[in-house]
Parts: sequence; structure tokens; C-alpha cells
Amino acid sequence: MHDTDRRPRHILTFDLEEHFHASRFDSSMRRRNWLSFQSRAQASVARILELLALHSTNATFFSLGWLAEQHPSVIREISSAGHEIACLGYGHELVGAQTPQLFRTDIRRAKNILEDITGHPVVGFRAPSLSITAHTPWALQIVAEEGFLYDSSVLPIRHDLAGIPGASPWIHWQALDGIRLWEIPPSTMSLGGFRKAIGSGGYLRAFNYPILKSLLARIEALHEPIVVSLRTWEIDAAQPRMRGTALSEFRHYFNLEKTAGRLDRLLTDFQFGPVCEVVLEIREQVLSASVRAALHSDPRDSQQELPQLTTV
Repeated sequence: MHDTDRRPRHILTFDLEEHFHASRFDSSMRRRNWLSFQSRAQASVARILELLALHSTNATFFSLGWLAEQHPSVIREISSAGHEIACLGYGHELVGAQTPQLFRTDIRRAKNILEDITGHPVVGFRAPSLSITAHTPWALQIVAEEGFLYDSSVLPIRHDLAGIPGASPWIHWQALDGIRLWEIPPSTMSLGGFRKAIGSGGYLRAFNYPILKSLLARIEALHEPIVVSLRTWEIDAAQPRMRGTALSEFRHYFNLEKTAGRLDRLLTDFQFGPVCEVVLEIREQVLSASVRAALHSDPRDSQQELPQLTTV
């Protein structure tokens, strides 16, 4: 078990979405029938929370607004356990499939839903399928304008759904019309001349664990935080099967039965926490804003809780 007196060095994140939200299986027909599909989110989250509690580890959950409306108790359970709730948008639309106004409406709606459920500010955003690309340069500006302190959507890779080749692979901030927005890119590494998203659930499932551990250890040796990004459905090998292209089915279902064991080993070998614990500048902004809000609140109102961040 980790030494709880030390601040976590690395970042663990989950995209909280149903198995039928996967972008590779998306279609207008499937969207119309979301409510008719079997929900697996509660069981997947319960298993993940059990693993995290076993290792005394907190994480960031990027939660879909649609799912939060259907299962608000799941969001409350995650938040009550001390994990950070962040935003995955509302309707799991790829950014490139939306206009700037539709994108703004989508993320604003999701942010409001999540804050209403948890009672805490939601300061982090990730686009579904990490789909902020070089073709949607306007998206980060909107994320900043909507009050998020950080984004975790930009991969410095070439990919059919995601990626901005040449973007920084490390945690950094940028000023967007005077608004500072932190970028928390999931971990990548150059392998065979191509940069790969080794911090993703796909590579956790694809690589033998000793190989993955050695690659992540290279990032740790650079004194940079590892950023791991998993989808909650990746821990559920018994999920109903969806039909798609052979490649889509392979990518989605490959080695799902190994995710839980490999996550357990990751939590043993590396010290993880949520974004708001690991990136101190973001933590300080959140706490300062919460203190200001508490000082200016009506003392007759019910007590306001500060965001649930582990004391460093």
C-alpha cells in the first residue's frame, strides 16, 4: 500500500461512459436506442472503486453528462469516496462533428449537471475519444471560456479520431485570449519512430505488463508525471457484444479480461492521484476559489464543502 503521507507523483483518470458509447460503434440508430441497452456503468464503477480503495488511491473520473443524468447515485458515490469528478461532455459527440456553438452548449450542459449532483466545482474537461484535433483549434478556447481550469484532450500523435501531431507531450499551460488553461495529455512515447499513447487503456490491454511498466518507468525517470487514461467499460469483460468492423471489434474487446489485473499491478508499482492533487497549481486555484466562495457566502446558508482533495 502506498505511503499516504506523500503526494502522488502520477495521474490516474477514467472516462465514465457506457460500453455502448464507444465512438467506433457510434451510429444515429444506436444513439436513438441508448436507453434500451443494458447499463453496465454501476458494476464497472463499483469494481474500480474497490480496487482504488484497496490501494488507498484517488483518481479523476471524466463523467459523461448523459450518464450522470441516468445514474446520479454513481456520480455521488465516486465523489463521496474522495475522487475528482471532471467533465466528458454531455452526449459523447466527437468534437469535429459539432459546430463551436453546439460544442459550447454540450459541455456547459454537462458541467452544470455534474456540479448540481456533486455540489463541487468541475474544473477539468476531456473530449470524448480525446477528439480535439488540429481541425478543431477553436475547442480549447471554448473550454477555457466555460470556466474549466484544465483540459485533457490533446494527444501529440497521429490517429484517426484524435491527435495534434507536434503538440507538447508534457503537462503545460497556455494562455487563450488571456485565460490560462492547463493541458494534461495522457502519456505518449515514441516507439519505432511513431508516437504511441502508452498511457491509454488500449495499450494497458495490448502490451505484456512488464513491457508497459518499463515504458512508463522511462517517463517517471524523466521526473514527469505519468498520465493514465482508461474507460470504465474496459474493466468489464462480460459486457454485451456490439457489431462493427473487424478492426473496431478487435480494438474494443481485446484483452478486456486482463484490465483489472493489470490495473491492480499499476496501482502497486506507481503512486497515482487525481489531476487536482498532482498538479499543484491547479489544486491551489481550486482551493483559493473555494475559500473565496465560502468567505462571501451567507453564514445562514448550509455549510459549503471544499472540493475533496487530499491534504499534501
